[in-house]
Amino acid sequence: MPEPTETGSLAEPALAFARAAAAAIDAAVEREAGHLSLGSTWLAEAIRDGGLVRVFGTGHSRLIAEEIFYRAGGLAPIDAVLEDTVSGYRDVTKSEFTERLEGLGELIVRHRRMAPPDVLLVISQSGRNAVPIEVAEAARARGIRTIAITSLLHAAGQPSRHSSGRHLHDVVDLVIDNGTPEGDCAVALANGMPVGPLSGVIGALLGQMLVIGAADRLLAWGIEPPVFRSGNVDGGREWSEKLLDRYWDRIRGW
Repeated sequence: MPEPTETGSLAEPALAFARAAAAAIDAAVEREAGHLSLGSTWLAEAIRDGGLVRVFGTGHSRLIAEEIFYRAGGLAPIDAVLEDTVSGYRDVTKSEFTERLEGLGELIVRHRRMAPPDVLLVISQSGRNAVPIEVAEAARARGIRTIAITSLLHAAGQPSRHSSGRHLHDVVDLVIDNGTPEGDCAVALANGMPVGPLSGVIGALLGQMLVIGAADRLLAWGIEPPVFRSGNVDGGREWSEKLLDRYWDRIRGW
């Protein structure tokens, strides 16, 4: 392995970000323990009853859906609802505007044929844009349990962009507060420029905790959790193929 060509200590803002992330993780786990436990139970109940765990986010929030979708150690019946128009993995600057369009959320829910006993997890840092709000509303109107991962601090500091005046946390059954600041950034450079967004780090942690908690609930109920194994260990692909066969025709992202 080649040696690094540059030496020196890490920049203080980078270290400050690591410290802020660690503190935010500890705070979120303590503050949201009850909500995470309930959310895990809802995920487990949906899977037990033959439903899917639907996960949706716009812009960078869609990364949390990808984080817990089709990966080693993750639950198989998770459907990452990745919509080209708003997800941001293509034409990212355009998605900043399309996620504000009213009416699109209802279309997404209808197109994906969401229905009980599914459970829906919606991720939005600010919770102020129309599409995440309306996806949650449309799912809830169909009798689907809805969970949000969002920042109540960010939402409190910015008005809703939806005509109803509501934020995401106003329209879901269960709120998991990631605790990140308005604007998301945890540290500042010497000139005051904010850097170091926390929502991805915290969101990934909270998403994985929900999945792990759900798997643990299923096991406690005497149900073998449908968990993928790594395709990069011997036998892993063969194990996971059986789960793919079980859910193949119901999950679009395969």
